[in-house]
Amino acid sequence: PLSSYSCAHVAEMVVWTLLPCDKSSPPQPREVASLGEARAAVDEHLGASKFASKERCDLAAVEAHTGTSYAQALTVPDDVYAALKALNGAAALVLLPPNSTGLVVGSDSVVLMYDQHGGLKGLPPNERASLLTQAAGQPRAVRGDCFVGRLAYGAPAAGQLRLGGEAAPQLLTERG
Repeated sequence: PLSSYSCAHVAEMVVWTLLPCDKSSPPQPREVASLGEARAAVDEHLGASKFASKERCDLAAVEAHTGTSYAQALTVPDDVYAALKALNGAAALVLLPPNSTGLVVGSDSVVLMYDQHGGLKGLPPNERASLLTQAAGQPRAVRGDCFVGRLAYGAPAAGQLRLGGEAAPQLLTERG
């Protein structure tokens, strides 16, 4: 999780880009001044779960979490679903450099932040984020909105490519 990264060790956060699960919405760059500010923005956005739907719940995940099996999503009691929807847990996946672990960021890394409870909440698939994880050699089915950003020690060198900013929508939008 993002909380495993020490705020004191990351000198600069430039731009994090929101990758909406709704393909009709373009990626949206978000400037952040610190890792703490990024974490608060991610937690607030993912905690809203505005696209959650009981009908899309991953029933295997619900059973693993609650210990109760349900034949259909509609049979999950409303109070149980409300508790699942209220879960808040951002997960961090280090996309670059290759072969990184979830706890070691290194001096320059690209990280994907997503809702680790997306299946329980019934969030829709995020095809852009899933494609990014596949391209980074760590395929997974990401559900719901997520953020991608760069964590780097110190200021970047002149002319160095940054993730986000004006180029983000062009780089991350589906090609037809």
